[in-house]
Amino acid sequence: MASLHQPVWTLPVEAVYESLATMPQGLSSRDAAQRLAQFGANELPTPPHRPLWLKFTDQLTHFMALLLWVAGSLAFVARTPALGWAVWAVILINAIFSFWQEFQAERALAALKQVLPMQVKVYRDRTLQQMPARELVRGDVIELEEGDRISADARLVSAENFSADVSVLTGESLPVARNAHPVRLRQAVAMRAGKPLPRSGEQPLQEAVNPAEIANLVLAGGTVAAGRAVAVVYATGAQTEFGQVAHLTAVVKREPSTLEIQVARIVRIITAIAITMGILVFLL
Repeated sequence: MASLHQPVWTLPVEAVYESLATMPQGLSSRDAAQRLAQFGANELPTPPHRPLWLKFTDQLTHFMALLLWVAGSLAFVARTPALGWAVWAVILINAIFSFWQEFQAERALAALKQVLPMQVKVYRDRTLQQMPARELVRGDVIELEEGDRISADARLVSAENFSADVSVLTGESLPVARNAHPVRLRQAVAMRAGKPLPRSGEQPLQEAVNPAEIANLVLAGGTVAAGRAVAVVYATGAQTEFGQVAHLTAVVKREPSTLEIQVARIVRIITAIAITMGILVFLL
């Protein structure tokens, strides 16, 4: 298999097949089934489904929110109802905002899934077949032609006047030419405009490479703009560049607001003082 020290895009065509444990005629159905069982389907992971009301309740009952509920209650006990209502309003506003963010992230993930094709042309058992894209595995040999949507990250092994639209990953509005020639590591790094080569002892060169800019790669989520090509799949599902983008879209990390942090700090201080005073009264 291709390693970090020898990326698949640096290899000549013959070595690509060896690196991915496949051959020009494609995988056998048996090998493909084994890889599918081992690595999973070629599809974007779906977060566990939870009812909307439960998701909204989560925003009202996490640790920081509970501290704010306590702070609001203490304000009422201290006969400052205006402060209490204000704190509780903050809880509700934060809950609505966080819930909306999570809801939008789910909608974005669903939209991203629509970008990927349902069917793909792949060589299996030495014949070209049409099959569900979710059954693609590492080492599959696929055929691409104008208009096809790309369903997995793959290394081109042959290409005729081939270009691809990778705007979904790069924002580049124009199609970019692709070919099957191996790319040297430093050549790939140099493609990144305005980014100098790492000096000796710094990060590995591979970390400075953007796969979307490698001339012999096609990536999931892209579309064939012109020409024909054959490519070998090296990443599927969540392991693709597109899958990583989808993961970042789906994961909404909740950050507490400044007000929440300050109120929670005050609540902890008041609680500590109350416990200390209670202990002292009990001992004396």
